[in-house]
Amino acid sequence: MATIQSETDCYDIIEVLGKGTFGEVAKGWRRSTGEMVAIKILKNDAYRNRIIKNELKLLRCMRGLDPDEAHIIRFLEFFHDALKFYLVFELLEQNLFEFQKENNFAPLAARHIRTVTLQVLRALARLKELAIIHADLKPENIMLVDQTRCPFRVKVIDFGSASIFSEVRYVKEPYIQSRFYRAPEILLGLPFCEKVDVWSLGCVMAELHLGWPLYPGNNEYDQIRYICETQGLPKAHLLHAARKAHHFFKRNPHPEASNPWQLKSSADYLAETKVRPLERRKYMLKSLDQIETVNGGGAAGKLAFPDREMLAEYADLKSMVELIKRMLTWESHERISPSAALRHPFVSMQQLRSAHEGTRYYQLSLRGCRLSLQLEGRAPADDGPPYYRLAEEEEGSGGGGGGTYYREEKAPGVQRAIDQLDDLSLQEPGRLWGEGRAGAYGASEPTADTLVLPKGVSWRGREPGPEPILAFYGSRLTGHHKTRKHPAGSKSDPNFGNLIRLGQASPDEGGPGRGGGWEEGERRGASADPPAVPQLDGDGPDERAPPLPSCPGEWLSDPDWSLEGGGGAQGQAPPPRHPHRPPRVTGFLQHVGGHH
Repeated sequence: MATIQSETDCYDIIEVLGKGTFGEVAKGWRRSTGEMVAIKILKNDAYRNRIIKNELKLLRCMRGLDPDEAHIIRFLEFFHDALKFYLVFELLEQNLFEFQKENNFAPLAARHIRTVTLQVLRALARLKELAIIHADLKPENIMLVDQTRCPFRVKVIDFGSASIFSEVRYVKEPYIQSRFYRAPEILLGLPFCEKVDVWSLGCVMAELHLGWPLYPGNNEYDQIRYICETQGLPKAHLLHAARKAHHFFKRNPHPEASNPWQLKSSADYLAETKVRPLERRKYMLKSLDQIETVNGGGAAGKLAFPDREMLAEYADLKSMVELIKRMLTWESHERISPSAALRHPFVSMQQLRSAHEGTRYYQLSLRGCRLSLQLEGRAPADDGPPYYRLAEEEEGSGGGGGGTYYREEKAPGVQRAIDQLDDLSLQEPGRLWGEGRAGAYGASEPTADTLVLPKGVSWRGREPGPEPILAFYGSRLTGHHKTRKHPAGSKSDPNFGNLIRLGQASPDEGGPGRGGGWEEGERRGASADPPAVPQLDGDGPDERAPPLPSCPGEWLSDPDWSLEGGGGAQGQAPPPRHPHRPPRVTGFLQHVGGHH
């Protein structure tokens, strides 16, 4: 068993979780604390030196965040020797994509989607206070912390594509975000801001309900085509300003048409690029409203005498779809902000509380959110974080010789919070997963433009491409660790600079002409009922947060963080908190091809 050592700690390598082009991620045992950690190991060369500096720059800017309160991966330590760099992080359980896969991509209940959404919105709101854009939000980068002890508590990971936009710059041809979750402003070549992350989260929410990506485009043309077929064409002024509009749209030959632009047909695109458009959607929605009718979601609205539980679930689903519609807008300045989304009735449960407070569905929803917000992921009756030890065992050989090997075991004393959740489960009362697909039609019979797969083979596979640093995770901490390739080309250059900040308030943040409803009540500071779960107030910086260090790099010259010169571990002040960078790897049945 290999051992690596910093100036302050020693780590025993248990196993390698994954390997990539730039390095590998290993599971290790931290001797000083007895905890299992994930260690990202990179070669020490000039190119990776630049990558590490960019990542550490972001970690430095986030040092003032509490990773448990902000739902961001905890960074523990950085050190290096003459040959390699080492970044140490907390070990999380599994990402949402792997969780979906374990459950056969069954649709997730709206109350569980809210629990996840609430935490990711809190993370995005904190990142916005620090002027950070994540730029690669997707199910693979939202990790379950410990599904057994604290169901659906999540943290955001992988800040390899993240950037600071404290200075306004223009980025030519930015290539950020995985394709399935790529915002229209990136696809079209328009100015963009932190709301690209809100678009990605809206796509993730829809995917958790559908059990399939909302817009699984094979290329950027398919991505634009899917969005247009569900949400309509973008407004003319957006296409006039878009640098890449001519790639997907052409001038309308009819001068009397309301929109002077029209989407290029599949035949036009094939003739221009020699690339055949593909149909990869499971549900071909004609509007975002149809999301609520998929997988039996609209059953309660069709019954003559639905029970209270079904009505509560249906009302919750409609509220979720309304929030998704506010997240998935063509124009970023019309898109809801993270802090405004935290006040939305779906997230705050305001509407559910007022109309369905007496239902079991509401009580389970409230309990799930409260449990997920327990700091450090501790359930109410828990006695602390898990502690691991390495137990020696003798392994004899036939010749009488023997050797010592180590096995990982969890120390006793952990009480499972899920035992106290009164039957909290993924399956909703009154219906089974996957029943019903009303309101939207699935992909029809194969056409010339449809790629037909063999029976039993899913579109959830990635296209081959170069592998970046892999996500680190533990599958139930002791299970088999699968690997998956990252979408080719989905990562941007980590030094592409800062992004354009639009500087426009969204309609949900007090714009003119908006009034009534939950937005107006929040702006007045009055509310009939207190929020059911803790919320972040406003879009501005948190006055309690420590002052933001000047980034990018005056600190990079500090001795404790220097990457130049020979080996030696680096000391730590309070340990910086880090979001790591991990696309996880899996061979078969992956996230519908390379969403990049």
